Amino acid sequence: MSGHLTAFDRRLPDLRRRQIRRIAATPWQGVPEAGPALGLLRECLGKNDRPLRRRLLRSPLLGGWIHDVLFWAEARRLAEALRGGRGTSRIETSLFDRIARTEFLTEIVPSGRLDPGFASRARARALRCLRERMGDLPRILVPYLPARGGGRHVRLFFRTIPDEGCPAGRIRLGESPITLAWGRGGPPESLRVRREGRVLFIPSPAEVVLQETIPGTSILLSHRLVSGADSMRVGSPVPGLGRRLARALAAVDAAWPEAGLEIRRRTWMLVPLLEPGTVSYSQMARPGISYINVFRGSLLDLADDLLHETAHHRLHAWQEVEDFIHDPEETRYYSPWRRSLRPLHGILHGTFTFLFRAELFLRILRSSGEGGRSGGPSAAGRRRLAAEVDRETANCSSSLEDLREAAGRGLLTAAGKRLVARMRRRLRALKKGRLPGRGLSGIL
Repeated sequence: MSGHLTAFDRRLPDLRRRQIRRIAATPWQGVPEAGPALGLLRECLGKNDRPLRRRLLRSPLLGGWIHDVLFWAEARRLAEALRGGRGTSRIETSLFDRIARTEFLTEIVPSGRLDPGFASRARARALRCLRERMGDLPRILVPYLPARGGGRHVRLFFRTIPDEGCPAGRIRLGESPITLAWGRGGPPESLRVRREGRVLFIPSPAEVVLQETIPGTSILLSHRLVSGADSMRVGSPVPGLGRRLARALAAVDAAWPEAGLEIRRRTWMLVPLLEPGTVSYSQMARPGISYINVFRGSLLDLADDLLHETAHHRLHAWQEVEDFIHDPEETRYYSPWRRSLRPLHGILHGTFTFLFRAELFLRILRSSGEGGRSGGPSAAGRRRLAAEVDRETANCSSSLEDLREAAGRGLLTAAGKRLVARMRRRLRALKKGRLPGRGLSGIL
């Protein structure tokens, strides 16, 4: 996550401070874990040196934690308004729309309709999620605890975390590769560790295990996620995947070095997927984690996925500090990638990320054709890449016309209009085969 910071990266710490103040001002009745957790967060932000504070405020794990806490705190507020008789149909609709974006829809709306128990079930789930996230905060903060005289104890919880590909019996400490593993038998609910200065004392039989990384990078490589009947479970590691990912990343480096640096800068964890028919994806609520179906396609497909999800991470980070869309009705436009109607948010992300894909393939074609360089794609491979470039530029051109039409209808903010203008300039350059410089300036 190091390296050159964009203007929106530099604005992120101030945004996170404001969000944390909102969380601190929230009533936390019914969430006893909140007091100790928020006290630890205040200590990390108040007693650390400035560089460490800024590192914490840019932490992708802290960003995901903030997103979840604000999301479920608002869900709880809406549910309690409904239960207290202060609710309106608009509040009920807002709560349903919020729940519908989670994996708990069938739990909270089991009959498929809003019955009298809807608000109570939503409140109960919100409280469970808030308690879990508050209990999870200390293990995120351990790497950022200020060194101070005297010892202190911190309680860390063992639990499976599918979103991070973390199996039962392990506790990952922040974004570091350091993982605490229970040595024998089933793990207890939690573990009390002692911090003295910069040293962390861990009780037996827990032990330190280093998580695998993609060779030559700090990107963590988790256990695979396996699709179950109605949920995702954490499976085993994928043997040899790290070496394959390193080769895919090297292919990006060779064609577009700055894009390879961006992958390293924006992606801190890769979670392999084992789910037939599922494409790779990322989530705004999980900054820097790429969920990639590593069991399909070629090495080039893997390189494409690494960069594609990084492009999503970049735009998600930008969207944290800048609003691009003003569309309360969520107007739908046709997506040439999904071949279905999608809200403007999906069209914006699709255009932005597939411009990366078109440029990567164009740069691979250009670099493999320079000076008769060997080791590049075959003649058939070059034809396929050229066809993909043509297809993606045509798709982006179509969606940019829709985005321009949306701008004319007032559905984009001023920042959104500027982003669309930048994408149009980049697309014109790609259509002409121009690759100005090798950097990620402009929209990229």
